Amino acid sequence: MRSDYKKYLRTQVSNWTTDEKQAMYELFVEVKKLCDTLGPRIFPGAIKLVKLKTNIYGNDVYFTRGKNIFIPENIFPIQDRDATIRTLLHEVFHILSRYNENFRKDMYSYIGFRKNDKPVILNDLLKNFVLTNPDGVSFQYVIDLVRNGDGFSAVPVMTSKTYGYDASLPSYYDHINFDLFSIRDFGDHYKVVSTAQGQSITPLPSVSESFYEKVKDNTQYIIHPDEIMADNFMMAILAYNRNDYSVFSPGGKELIDKVIARLQKM
Repeated sequence: MRSDYKKYLRTQVSNWTTDEKQAMYELFVEVKKLCDTLGPRIFPGAIKLVKLKTNIYGNDVYFTRGKNIFIPENIFPIQDRDATIRTLLHEVFHILSRYNENFRKDMYSYIGFRKNDKPVILNDLLKNFVLTNPDGVSFQYVIDLVRNGDGFSAVPVMTSKTYGYDASLPSYYDHINFDLFSIRDFGDHYKVVSTAQGQSITPLPSVSESFYEKVKDNTQYIIHPDEIMADNFMMAILAYNRNDYSVFSPGGKELIDKVIARLQKM
């Protein structure tokens, strides 16, 4: 299946036009400049851009693989330069996090996620329904939460609403269910727990206060710690460059301050 996916992915690559190359060059000059204001070692080297058809994840969906950023072809010609810069900063974080484990560990810790001491695996039922986030494939980072006074550890998991592809749901995101799933200790590993129907026994609404106390309220893109911190990375860099933190709550501003301080140490 993986080899078939790779073959299919190669058929989805599009050629760049001269205007598109120039537009992306100018945008990345600006993105690097924004990063450099906090430190010259933040922006990763050797980033490559790949223009992609929208048949895999749908319109406006960017993602990364290795040091490659995949750009959906439907964004051209670019209509909203500022929005594109925000998205590119978000994607840059994924690459920075992927190749700097200490940085990733620190950033995740700011929102309460820690690397588990033993492997975390999905139960057999969830393996049939799990959807992989290309920018956050690991289930090894867990968050400690409280529900009805009892503590437990959980991982964010995306599952499909249907068993297999549903043509009536054209976008990848139309297929997604997201929730927080508790994990159970099985000696040499932890296993993700679910109901017999593949649903969480610790759904997000039941632990929202405990969860948001840790991840704060800067973003609603909470499907994986790498996504949460990619948004906070983007917002921290833009707020620092503009010297404007007015949009953040007190807790959100505290998180942004931690991100800025860590970036300045790189």
